[in-house]
Amino acid sequence: MKKVSRLMFSALAFLTIGSTMAVSIGAVSADEVADTKASMTNLSAENSALLAKLSAAQDKVASIDSQVSNKTVAIDDAQKNIASTDKEITEVAQKIVKVQAEVQSRKAVLKEQVIALQKRAGDSVSGNVYVDFIVNSDSFSDMVSRASVVGKLNQANKEAMDAVANSESKLATLKQEQVTKKANLVNTKAQLEKDQAQLTSLKVDAENEQASFQQEVDGHKTQLASLQSQLDAQTAAAVEAAKKETEKATIAPTVAPKTGSDNTPAPTPAKTTTVAPSGANTGSLVGNALQFIGTPYVWGGAQPGGFDCSGLVWYAAKMAGISLPRTSQEQSTVGTKVSLSELQPGDLVFWGGVGSAHHVGIYIGGGSYVHAPTEGQNVTTMSMQYYKPDFGRRL
Repeated sequence: MKKVSRLMFSALAFLTIGSTMAVSIGAVSADEVADTKASMTNLSAENSALLAKLSAAQDKVASIDSQVSNKTVAIDDAQKNIASTDKEITEVAQKIVKVQAEVQSRKAVLKEQVIALQKRAGDSVSGNVYVDFIVNSDSFSDMVSRASVVGKLNQANKEAMDAVANSESKLATLKQEQVTKKANLVNTKAQLEKDQAQLTSLKVDAENEQASFQQEVDGHKTQLASLQSQLDAQTAAAVEAAKKETEKATIAPTVAPKTGSDNTPAPTPAKTTTVAPSGANTGSLVGNALQFIGTPYVWGGAQPGGFDCSGLVWYAAKMAGISLPRTSQEQSTVGTKVSLSELQPGDLVFWGGVGSAHHVGIYIGGGSYVHAPTEGQNVTTMSMQYYKPDFGRRL
């Protein structure tokens, strides 16, 4: 009973001190604290608006990067097709040369046949070797035999020459088709390079805008930090003043029992445990991507020497035995869609729409993801607080 009374008295004394301190704080610095808090509120609102603009600017840069990377991949494909077409043109040209040689060979054979017939025909009667060969027969049966030989020779030679001529014509047509195809590919590549140059110029403007917003955000952070320090100092001064006033106006109460007295165990402070993303360093999609932290961003890159956003995801998935399409647009259609509140490590996060996403990363847990940001930067992790994706996909 005495123990309960002592605890009640201590509690009442504590409430008395608290009330006195509250009154004292209000008297000492209420206006200052209120003004500082109001300034922080206004500045925080401005900072939130700037963060939204910064996010939009980052989104614009990411969108341009995606387009440039896609152009780079398309240019590489066009170059491969041009090389393949060049090879085909060379092969067709070589075949044409062989056919032309066959034509010359066939003509030489015909010439030899004519010479041989002339020798066997004897004196010329009609001026036509074949007619003379038949007319100068020794007998009727010899004439029939010679006529048959001439007919067969003529038919065979005609068929051979027609076949060669057709082959040469087809090869010539094929070569022209390949030449036209190459010309179209060269024009396509030139247009892609022109588009890429224009996008690169746009990206510079977008990055300048992003840098401007970032500078303003950094300025707001500095001001907020200064105001927070000012608020902390004002609050500390008010508490100190209240303490002194309390010491003068209040008789010291009975000391409250120490924490852990009367066999009451002291509370154990809660531990904050940081859980590593599931899959990290285990060969998973997350672990595979995290090992490339610091790798430079390269447009169209999908190798350890350099990645674009979708190239990093594609390569990390390939290492994990997962087959994914190459671009962010195609990757955004794979798997099932998940909300941002239900993300799990290993889920893909996208900016844009399904089938039209312009940026992609891999969620690693704790509200963060790993991605290849933009040209001039390296593979890194980022909090969704600063650049929030639009949706997730679970493979």
